[in-house]
Amino acid sequence: MSCWPACSGWCDCIEGGCRPAPLKPNAVRIRTGDGRYLRAIDGPTAFFGYLGPTSEQPGTWDTFLIDEPTTWPVRSGDQMVLRAVDDTWRPLTDVLIRVDHGVRILPKKGKKDTPLVSYQFGGPDRSVLVSSPLPKESYPAYRPGDPGEWTFTITKIEGGGPAAPGTTIDTGDQVMFSFGTRNPAQPVRSWRLRDDTAPRHVDGDAEPGGPSGTVFTVEFNEVRPGLGWRPPTDTPCRECAQVTAVVTRRSDGTHIARAHVTAVPPSRPFAGDTPPQPTDGRAVLTAFIDDAVRDCVPAGPLTLQAAADRFQIASATAQVPDRGSVDVPIAMDCTTVTVRVADTAGSPMPGEWVFLTDRQGNPILDLGGNPYQTRTDLAGRAEFACVPHREIKVSTDYDPSADQVVTIGPPGAHVDLTVQLTAATVIVRVLDADNNDQPLDGAGVRMTTSDTAVRTSTTGGTPPQATFARVLPAGAATVRATMAGYLPSTVPATIPASGSTTIVIRLRRDAPVQAPTGFMLQLDWGTAPRDLDLHCSGPDNAGGRFHCLFNNMQPVPFVRLDVDDRDATGPERIKITPVGGAFLPGDFHCWIDNFSGERTFDGSGASVTLLSLDANSLPTRRGRWVVADVPGTQARLWSVARFTVDAQGQLTVTPVMSYQSGDWATVL
Repeated sequence: MSCWPACSGWCDCIEGGCRPAPLKPNAVRIRTGDGRYLRAIDGPTAFFGYLGPTSEQPGTWDTFLIDEPTTWPVRSGDQMVLRAVDDTWRPLTDVLIRVDHGVRILPKKGKKDTPLVSYQFGGPDRSVLVSSPLPKESYPAYRPGDPGEWTFTITKIEGGGPAAPGTTIDTGDQVMFSFGTRNPAQPVRSWRLRDDTAPRHVDGDAEPGGPSGTVFTVEFNEVRPGLGWRPPTDTPCRECAQVTAVVTRRSDGTHIARAHVTAVPPSRPFAGDTPPQPTDGRAVLTAFIDDAVRDCVPAGPLTLQAAADRFQIASATAQVPDRGSVDVPIAMDCTTVTVRVADTAGSPMPGEWVFLTDRQGNPILDLGGNPYQTRTDLAGRAEFACVPHREIKVSTDYDPSADQVVTIGPPGAHVDLTVQLTAATVIVRVLDADNNDQPLDGAGVRMTTSDTAVRTSTTGGTPPQATFARVLPAGAATVRATMAGYLPSTVPATIPASGSTTIVIRLRRDAPVQAPTGFMLQLDWGTAPRDLDLHCSGPDNAGGRFHCLFNNMQPVPFVRLDVDDRDATGPERIKITPVGGAFLPGDFHCWIDNFSGERTFDGSGASVTLLSLDANSLPTRRGRWVVADVPGTQARLWSVARFTVDAQGQLTVTPVMSYQSGDWATVL
C-alpha cells in the first residue's frame, strides 16, 4: 500500500505508513566553545575560503561530508578527511578542508649542492582552508597530491586531556584536530582558532611549546543531496493533518446536518458530510487518491466550501499543520425568501397571510417543524428563513391568481405578489346550435384563466347555466363546453376586473353519436378479486327480460358478452345492438358479481364504462363509474346503473351505485 501524502526524504513507506529511515551519519558540523560554527568565510560563491567561525544559522558551507573514516562510529585517533558540499547538498569535487602550505628550506648534503625547498603543511600563520588541494605539480622533496594536506586526526577530549585511542566520539563531544607535517622537528600541529585576525579564521600553527590547539564541539548527522542536514527525529515523516469542518448556523451556533464540505481547487478533492439529525455538525474530510481513501490533508493553506439545504453556500480558510488534526469552523447563513404583497396600484397590502407550499399547496415545514406562514408587515413585506432549496409556491388567500411558483437555490429569492382587489362573476350558457339554440342541461364547462388556473362546472338550473364566482385575474381566458352527443367547442373570453359577464357557447350535434349503431358496457379491475363478472338485464322482445352473464353469453340475438375473464383485470364487455334497424326500447340494468369472493370489492379498482358506438365502431363515453365511490357496507353484488334506450338510440342514464346481496344467479 502506498503512502499519501508521500513520505519525506528522511522516511520510508512501510505498510501504508511513514517511518523514519535508519540514520546513516556521513557529515559533521564543528562549533567553537561559544557556539559559533566553522564555515568557509569567503564561500560559497568562490568555493574557496578560510575556515572560520560565524554566528549565523548553519547551512551548506558549515557542513562537511566525512570521506574518511568510512566506518561508524568515529573513534578518537581516527584519520578524517572532510569534503565541502554545494548549495544542493551534493559533494564538491576535490573541495576539501586542507592546510595551507609553507616553504621549508632543506639542508644541503654538500657545499656544492643547490639549496632544496619543499612544502610543509601548517606552520605559523598557515590557515586551514576550504578549497581544492594543491596543484599536482612536482616540487623538490614533495610528492604531488600528498594527502597529508587534507588528512587530520580527530582526538576526543575528556577531562581536559586526550581520551584513550578508540574511544567513541558522539555528537556533542569535545575534540581537537591535528595533522602531520613534513618537518621532522615539528611533526604534529593542531588547529587553532584565531580571533585576532580579520577575518577570524582557523590556523594550522598550534605546536608543542607554542600556541595551544583549540577544543571544538562536533555534531554528527546525515546529509542527503537535495534534502540537506537531517532534521530532528521528532520531525514528521509527512506534512499533513486530519481536517474536520465544523458547520454551524451563524445566527445561533446550532450544528447543521447533511452539509457537504469540499476543498476548493487547487487543493486535492477532499470532501466530507456532516451527519443527519441528531448531528454534531462535524465533517471529516477524505479523498480517494491512489486507489485508497485518504484522510490526511497536505499542510498549507486550505479553503473549504460548505453547501447544505436551506443555507447559503459558505467558505472558510485554514492553515493545515504538518501533523495532528485541526477543526475548521464554517458558519452558514440561512437561505432567505422575502415577499412583498401589493395591489395593482402598487400600494402595500399589510396584514395579509403569505404561505410557502409545494406546487400542490401542501405545507412546507421550517426547521422547527412548523409550516411557513406569516402576515405581511406595514410595508406589505414578509420574510422566511432557512427555506429548502426546491420548487415552492408563494401564495396569499386574497388572490390565488397572484400565486407564483419559484425555484429556490442557496442565494434565496425575492418574490413580488400583485393581487387584484376586485373579481368578476362569469356565467356560461351552452346552447344546442342544431335545435334553435335551446339551452343544454348537464353540459360540462371548463374555464382557464391567464394564470393557468382551471375552473370546472356543469350547466343546470332554470335556465341551465354554469356560474363561476370571484374569477381572477382579469384578462384573457378560454372556455370549453362538452356534452355527450355534441362536438366540443372552445371559445375565447375576456374576464373583467369586476362585475359579471356572460359567455355563450353553441354546440353542434355529433351526428354519429346522436345515431349510435350500438352500446357497450365494459368492466375493468385489478388483480384481486380474481374473478369479477359483468351482468346486464333488459327487455327480451318477448314480453320478458334477458339476463346476460358468463353461462349465458348471448341470451338474445342483440345482446352478447364477449368473454368470461377468470384471472383478473378484465376487460369483460357486453354489446347491445339494434334489431331490424332499430333498438329494442326498454330499461336496461347493469351490475357486477364478485364471483371468486376471496376479497371484497375494496381495493379491486373496478370500473364500469358505458359507451355508444358510431358507424365506424368508435366509442363515445356516456358514463363511467368506479366501485370506490359506492357508499355503504360491501356485499357480493355491485349495482352500477340503469339506462333506457328508445328505438332511435336516445339514451337516458340513471346511476344506482349501491351494494346488494345475492349470488351469480340473482337478476337485478
